[in-house]
Amino acid sequence: MRKLLWLSIFVSLFVFSSVIPSTFAAPLPKDKAPEIASYTATMIIAGRGVVAKHQDLINDPNKGNKGFTPEYVEKQMLDSFEKITGKNITDLDPEVQKVLRQVIDAAKMSVQMNQARINQKGKGFKMYIPAVFGRETGQILKAHTDIAIKQTTFKYRNAYNQPDDFEKKVLKQFERPDYPMGKGYGEFINGRYRYLKPIYIRQACLKCHGEPKGALDISGHKKEGYRLGQLRGAISVSFPVK
Repeated sequence: MRKLLWLSIFVSLFVFSSVIPSTFAAPLPKDKAPEIASYTATMIIAGRGVVAKHQDLINDPNKGNKGFTPEYVEKQMLDSFEKITGKNITDLDPEVQKVLRQVIDAAKMSVQMNQARINQKGKGFKMYIPAVFGRETGQILKAHTDIAIKQTTFKYRNAYNQPDDFEKKVLKQFERPDYPMGKGYGEFINGRYRYLKPIYIRQACLKCHGEPKGALDISGHKKEGYRLGQLRGAISVSFPVK
């Protein structure tokens, strides 16, 4: 199953290689880096939320075509982004819009390459969860740009999400009782802007990450015992600046 998933990712990257313009030789403007990073993380959070809210639909074994298409997810992401930020992306700086469009295109690729299993009739759990969506979106984006996105946490289930030293430092800040809820943190390090935005446990997260602690969730992982509103981790964003 894992080999087939990676083959699917490879094929999708090849087929859709012309969709996301490569920006490898184009570092992003330093003065706009905080804004770009914050909105990028928010768009990923919006996408994760869409996948989380549609788990019952995605995992419905009695339904074939579920209508959970790239275009549908794009609209849901944009609506959620506007609800979170109070801004339509068309009102943002052109440089910010460009990056967000790349993020959305990467997210749509992830949804597209998972259509077969999402729409598979007779099967319950499809393994297309927010963490998978976020990881694939980040991998697709990184393959076409020099923008790195990672879902990181101290209580990681996948080694890919293990925090590095910078992320550990920031996650510890987020854990402080006096740290403003929802506030991101960024630094310029070695020609790159590194930024983390905290993510918190929502109602849709509790099914897999809530109580009782230690019980197995639908994916076979042990639940962490989180409660509504607790810090889960962060979206980590990194890109070169000029």
